[in-house]
Order: sequence, then C-alpha cells, then structure tokens
Amino acid sequence: MFKRRKKVQKEFIPTNQEIRETSKVSMKDLLGGKVLSKDTVLRQIPFILFVTALILFYIANQYKGEKIMRQIMSLEKEVKELRSEYSSTAFDRQQMSTQSEIIEMVNAKGLPLLEASKPPFIIKLQE
Repeated sequence: MFKRRKKVQKEFIPTNQEIRETSKVSMKDLLGGKVLSKDTVLRQIPFILFVTALILFYIANQYKGEKIMRQIMSLEKEVKELRSEYSSTAFDRQQMSTQSEIIEMVNAKGLPLLEASKPPFIIKLQE
C-alpha cells in the first residue's frame, strides 16, 4: 500500500539539499497522514508538549484571575455595606447624645438626676 523510500547513505549532504528533502510535504502526504509518521513530527514532540503546557498554564491562570476578581467584587460589596452600617450607627449615636435625648432617657428610666440650672464654673484654690 505505502511504498517506502530507500534511504541513501551519504557522508556529506549539503545543507540546501537537506532542507529541501525535509521540507518536501505534498498534499497527498498531508491528507494521507504520512506527515504524522515522519521523524520531523517525532522531533517536535518536546516542543508540542511545551506549547501544550503553556496553554494549560494560561487557562489555569485565567480561571485563577476570574476567581480573584469575584473575591474582590464580593469584598467591595461587603465594604460598602459595612460603611453604610457605620454611617447609620454613627448618626444614631450622635442623635442619642444630644441634651434633649439624654433628659428624656433619664426621665424614662426614673433616675433621680436633675438638669443643671447654673453653668459650670472654675474653682480656684488659693495657695
């Protein structure tokens, strides 16, 4: 079915002729599958494995990058929620610390505290 070409044993082959011999690939050889069985393909296996490893590394890197971006987005959302919670808590605390609110809270709990009628003053000691 397939005819094998006889290899010619030569001691010296000019580089031009060697390049022409290795680069002769006809359409018949390509469609017939002879290209895959040649020594040139076997010599390229390490390069093919290297390119395959690079492709796998690239795909893994893409997945890792997407995972990190999802984590960043979720953390940004959480920070936004916590920031809004902090502002509302700070506003409530500020409202509670006004004098009128404190008086209402003291009266509601029934504590015996009174509001100062005189402003505070400085006590000076004589030496």
